[in-house]
Amino acid sequence: GPLSDANRARNVLQNLVDDFYVYKSEKDPHWKWKNGDQIVTEWFVDKGQYLEWETIFIMHWDMLILSPLQQLFFGLQPGEILLSGLRPIDTVSSWWPWAKPNNPDLELFKKLIRNEFNYEGELYACLFIVVCYPRQFLKQYVSIGHPEIGFLEYKIPTMAKILGIPFSKNHVFKPWWASDPSTKHVPIRERLLNAVSHEVPRLVVLKELARKDGCRLFHPVFKRYPNCIENRCIALMFFYFYYCIEIVSNVSRKIKSFLNQILRRFKAMRHHLD
Repeated sequence: GPLSDANRARNVLQNLVDDFYVYKSEKDPHWKWKNGDQIVTEWFVDKGQYLEWETIFIMHWDMLILSPLQQLFFGLQPGEILLSGLRPIDTVSSWWPWAKPNNPDLELFKKLIRNEFNYEGELYACLFIVVCYPRQFLKQYVSIGHPEIGFLEYKIPTMAKILGIPFSKNHVFKPWWASDPSTKHVPIRERLLNAVSHEVPRLVVLKELARKDGCRLFHPVFKRYPNCIENRCIALMFFYFYYCIEIVSNVSRKIKSFLNQILRRFKAMRHHLD
């Protein structure tokens, strides 16, 4: 948000966090979305490098997490970078807009890594939903100037490759690439992580929480949930509660539609008789 909202945000969050950092440059939302790496690197330069940590997890404002991070990222090894949806950029270039061969941002980025790092190898892409940065990556990324050129969803994985940062592959975070035409009709359970503002339905969230092996991280989620739904039994109870409400609501809509049809027919008959 705008810098003018910083104090209001601090007042709301200060009792929930150990520290509150404000990105000092006044940038519009689109720039922040496209260049989120610049915000994290500025935090690292101003504050992060002086703190003791090994890995940071990037949490989005519209993300719902209902399990400790140590459990969610049990397979993450020291020094690894985790990027959901990681894949070679050539595998998405036919349908992902940011990877189109004539994309000017991509061409500028290719020129940058060719001239500055003598790199002409494979480029990578990801969906910047579930992300863990190791300290070493940010340290090296800052040291080379953390370029603003390019879009972070191909810039970060490609720069990690150039810098020799190992990728984490032992995780379950497989996001839905909405632009991929082959995934147009995938079931809702394969859309629990998406970057296109398709909110994960409440019933789906509750059903996952009721499962022993269900998902515990969802994106995006805009509704509020009570902390108690971390309990599987309570989540199941809420699921059946909202499921019954949905059934009643659907039946009510059908009854209303049926009555409206009857009323229209009655009016038509009356008009005909008149």
